[in-house]
Amino acid sequence: MLAQDMVAQFMAPAGHGTVRRKAAVARLMRGRFASLTERELAMNMVHHERLLTHEWSIPEPRVDAPVHAFTGEFDTITPPPVGKSVAQHLSGRFTTIKEADHLVRIERDSELADLMADFFTDRPLDHLPYLNPVEDFAGYAINSAGY
Repeated sequence: MLAQDMVAQFMAPAGHGTVRRKAAVARLMRGRFASLTERELAMNMVHHERLLTHEWSIPEPRVDAPVHAFTGEFDTITPPPVGKSVAQHLSGRFTTIKEADHLVRIERDSELADLMADFFTDRPLDHLPYLNPVEDFAGYAINSAGY
């Protein structure tokens, strides 16, 4: 079934690690994908193909605002090394949210809201129990050009 295959693409594979609310999120996503119109399905397929085949790049000019990149610790679409690279390029911070994959906004919605509230109000993030250690790349330069 196409809907099941699409859900499998978004979620961590079995045995990859514990993901909160995995069964409920899988049911929700299967229902969403199964109800797509033919036009929506075609648009989604083009969108996802473009995302999965596009080379990762960092936009210019450099970002001057504080940056905190994160992903689910079991994310297979935006894996932690990719998020960490973005944080390094932008001299920001990086962490992963425990027990989550690419659908962190659904699996850990309360924690994500809490993380965003703390970040946007300049509160420390190191104490949040649902985060893995926060890495700080302030002043880190990827190459001699500063990115």
